[in-house]
Amino acid sequence: MSSAYSPYGGPPTQRCQRCGMPLPPNVVTCMNCGAYNSLAQPGGSTGQGQPLWGGTPQQSSYEGGQSGPQWGLAPNSPSQNNQWAPPATFPQNNTYGTPYTPLPTSSANNFYGMPGQGQQSNFSNYYAPPQQNAFYSAQSVTYPGYSPDSLNGYAPPGFDRPPQKKRGPKVGLIVGIVVLVLILISGAFAGYSYLNNHNQNGTASNATPTRLSTPSIKPLFSDSFNNNSTGWDLSSSPGKFLVKVGGGSMVLEDDDNKLLWEILPGKRFSDFQLDVNVALSKGDPNNGYGVYIRGGSSQESEMGTYYRFELYGDGTYAIYKGSLDTAGHTQSTKVRDYTANNAIAKAVQVNHITIIAKGPTMTLMVNGQTLYTYTDNTYKDGSVALFVSNVPNLKPGAQATFTNLAVFPAS
Repeated sequence: MSSAYSPYGGPPTQRCQRCGMPLPPNVVTCMNCGAYNSLAQPGGSTGQGQPLWGGTPQQSSYEGGQSGPQWGLAPNSPSQNNQWAPPATFPQNNTYGTPYTPLPTSSANNFYGMPGQGQQSNFSNYYAPPQQNAFYSAQSVTYPGYSPDSLNGYAPPGFDRPPQKKRGPKVGLIVGIVVLVLILISGAFAGYSYLNNHNQNGTASNATPTRLSTPSIKPLFSDSFNNNSTGWDLSSSPGKFLVKVGGGSMVLEDDDNKLLWEILPGKRFSDFQLDVNVALSKGDPNNGYGVYIRGGSSQESEMGTYYRFELYGDGTYAIYKGSLDTAGHTQSTKVRDYTANNAIAKAVQVNHITIIAKGPTMTLMVNGQTLYTYTDNTYKDGSVALFVSNVPNLKPGAQATFTNLAVFPAS
């Protein structure tokens, strides 16, 4: 078994000058406290110039006749973390012509409290930096806290280097691209639908729709408005109202914020089906136009009593009932308040109106779709009239254009 003490009869064991721990032969760094110790000189004295590896250095005389090593100072010992034993002697071909100068140590920014450049290590240094050897390359040591990516390869204690993120598929980018593609597809579809509907509406505004659900039997009354052969009242007042028939249409215009009607000449109907095409051709889109049915006169007007189906240029409709009060004055009551319906084409566009009156039931339709069914047995027959309404408080001037009017027996 090896021992830190010298064998019996051998040279006396040297102890650490700091902690008193026995030192192995030719070892100057205490393995217990790390202090540097001078080697004992022959005869019991210690000298700072004693070599570390047991060779016999050349002796020279210095001041005072004292002998010491040729190179002056003992080299710094390796740190206690390096557990290697140096060779017993230097190679013989080394020539020590000049004193050996220890390499400069690091500056004051030293994590271990090492001496700075130009300072000599002493007993207060717990970690003396290892001296570089020209003939030996020590195995690299990884110190606690070593980090290859940190400054000078060292990270202070307690510093945790964040783990490197593995490069994988960029899910966020992929999801973003998919969402963007879906948005583009949705936008393109919405744009196509809008343009398609817009084109359809634009076509409807310029085309006269064919009659829908018109009977094949002989009509009770019909007029294509090529001329005034049926005897419409063409009375007009410049700046107030205008009635014009010819060229395939009837034009009714009111410029005085009133309602202008034109009664079918000499005709009254009980049960019937009426079909006509009409558009609000001029004026504010909130103006109205439509058809009176089962109208009756009063002491004040030719249309004192009635049912009135009115469309508006904004795509809404309303239904009115006219009746007389005790004094004989006409009162208008809303049976159906303003209601929007997608079947109604807006201003400038043509709508096909169909009214079926049979007994007390009246079915009101636009472009083939039933908007409202009204039941009332107050008026069983009466006159039919076409009208335009320049609504009060709007800009003066409202014009409606009618084409292809026909009245059939109710089936």
